[in-house]
Amino acid sequence: MKQQDQIDVMRRLFALREQDRNEEMLGKVVRVPVENYTSPEILDREMAKIFRTHPIVAGHVSSVREPGSYLLSDWNKIPYVVVRDKQGKLRGFLNQCRHRGARLVSGDEKQLKAFVCPFHNWVYDLDGSLRSVTREYNFPDLDRGEYGLKELPVVEAGGLVWIHPAADAEVDLESYLGPMLDDLVDFEVDKLVRYRKSKVVKEANWKLLIKTYLEGYHVPYLHRTTLSKMFRKGVLSHSEHGPHIRMIAARSNIEEAAEIDPESWRILNYASVYYVLFPNTFFIMHPDYVSINIFYPEGPDRTIWTHEMLYREPDFEGERGQEGLAKRFEFTNDAVFDQEDFAVAENVQEGLLYGANEFHTLGLEEGLLAMFQGSVDDRLI
Repeated sequence: MKQQDQIDVMRRLFALREQDRNEEMLGKVVRVPVENYTSPEILDREMAKIFRTHPIVAGHVSSVREPGSYLLSDWNKIPYVVVRDKQGKLRGFLNQCRHRGARLVSGDEKQLKAFVCPFHNWVYDLDGSLRSVTREYNFPDLDRGEYGLKELPVVEAGGLVWIHPAADAEVDLESYLGPMLDDLVDFEVDKLVRYRKSKVVKEANWKLLIKTYLEGYHVPYLHRTTLSKMFRKGVLSHSEHGPHIRMIAARSNIEEAAEIDPESWRILNYASVYYVLFPNTFFIMHPDYVSINIFYPEGPDRTIWTHEMLYREPDFEGERGQEGLAKRFEFTNDAVFDQEDFAVAENVQEGLLYGANEFHTLGLEEGLLAMFQGSVDDRLI
């Protein structure tokens, strides 16, 4: 985020604290039908109209810096593998042999020198070309050029790796993300490294899980013993670019910034910055670490959730640094996300079965939930 943008946002947060109000969102109460979280038909349309037509985050670039390093899909509905080839180019492929479709990469490999099919030992180079066929005399007239791995578009930008599930798609992230991409570049997300990644199945709709992040209305209550201490008199400022949302939450210490020169303000010292990277990634910039949360629908009421925590190596050196990271991961992943945010989302999902509500009613401070739902709905028409 450019320095002047940080100054402008900080001043908005000061003004909002004076009013004890969040920045105006939609300015109206919205009702969202609960069938959005229970209907198999709606999920089928989301898969066809959203997940197969938009680029999605595959992971952080630190996982694929060296030739042979790779990122493997956490979701069998789009079974890709992204690899850095021997020439240093990032490539994405469907993780399937072109012979009879066996999975090539299991995830147990530390590094790839080639793609080797475990079924019949067909071998592919890291650029996807078919190198060798076992007992090739069994395949007279086989044109190896027609049997390379199925390639998918991959783009590295802002420290993140993006992949598109459509082989013929063109991915223009500068246009797609706009100022959100500028923020990721300015925050030097590419210089971070992974601390740990978790993968869990939650019994809730993917949109319900994302929506737990999109308002501060619940923080003093659901997070009364955790986050509420850090966000006393918390207020939110937001902006949008297409279906993407940036949300900035003032932390309890923001008043300290009034005593120093605005030109030296660093927004992450006084606020947390959240991004909905449409459709299914929630990216959080904390003062000293980053969380990448990605949600993959398995069913209307079942979602794979991955959480990758990143950090800047000089900030957490040695044994003491690693202990600090462990505490942050336990606090964020286990206490706040899993035991509070997503536990209540699962509670809500289960309650949908009993018919108390045909709609969820979103108040003025929950407008970002309605914006996100609107971005989904617009693409299902």
